[in-house]
Amino acid sequence: MLGTEIDAAIGKLLVETITPMALELTLAIQDELAARVDEADRLRHQHVERAQYEADHARLRYMQVDAANRLVADSLEAEWNTRLRTLAAAKQEYQRQRTADPILVDQQERKRVLDLATDFPAVWSNPDTPYAERKRMLALVIEDVTLIKQQQVTAAVRFRGVPPPP
Repeated sequence: MLGTEIDAAIGKLLVETITPMALELTLAIQDELAARVDEADRLRHQHVERAQYEADHARLRYMQVDAANRLVADSLEAEWNTRLRTLAAAKQEYQRQRTADPILVDQQERKRVLDLATDFPAVWSNPDTPYAERKRMLALVIEDVTLIKQQQVTAAVRFRGVPPPP
């Protein structure tokens, strides 16, 4: 089997696999991921709010202590400083996680993805589509291809986001 035959077989598989239903399923999964990201963000934000409350409470206790009672004032000041450090760390972690959260698709991108399902076969089979562009499209949806040579060559294709079989 020649490389061009393998390329043609994988291209045919790709055209058959990228359907409107498959893309709608992908977008539904994306919606579920977005809900989970929102929930995680909400929980992290609550952690920051809790740290803010504790820091404010520690500040209030320190401000209300009698200045003549130095030992108590020192311990309350130390507690306030600890709460401020905890608050700063919580805010920093919150911001770090927000930037690390996956970027989700908006409505306009969703429409473009669904439009691609109907346009994909035409784009793929268009003789004017450069080989480099086809290769980029493949890289977006295919994790890897394993060729197994026995009496005939078999290509095992693994799509991105699909776990390997057990």
